[in-house]
Amino acid sequence: MKNSKVLKGFLILSGLLLTFIGGATLFMPVAMKASAGINIAGNISVINDTRASSALLMVAALLIISGAFSRKLAFTSSLLSVIIFLSIGIGRIISIISDGMPVDGLVKATGLELVLGVTGAILFKVYQDKQSFSH
Repeated sequence: MKNSKVLKGFLILSGLLLTFIGGATLFMPVAMKASAGINIAGNISVINDTRASSALLMVAALLIISGAFSRKLAFTSSLLSVIIFLSIGIGRIISIISDGMPVDGLVKATGLELVLGVTGAILFKVYQDKQSFSH
């Protein structure tokens, strides 16, 4: 990837956002889900599943942030950020079409995830080296 302050800033921002969401949901799953109108209290299996996927987000976030400081990781980090945000956003759209409209906070999250995913994809394309694909 070409060296870019814009790309580094994006990787740090998107990584910190995922760290916050993943960390808060990992350590306070009931409260985080309740803030979106989702009641998982007392359902140990759902809490377990929530913590597991949140841990995945945390690890991915650390890799994404690392890409801002390591040129060798920038390509992978940029691509991972795009994949995460677009897949979550598209998954939410599929749910809206299939299941109906969720609470307002989740609709706003969908918009943010899609904006970050598309922004990341544009930055990925603009700042990729043609050599990146040969590594």
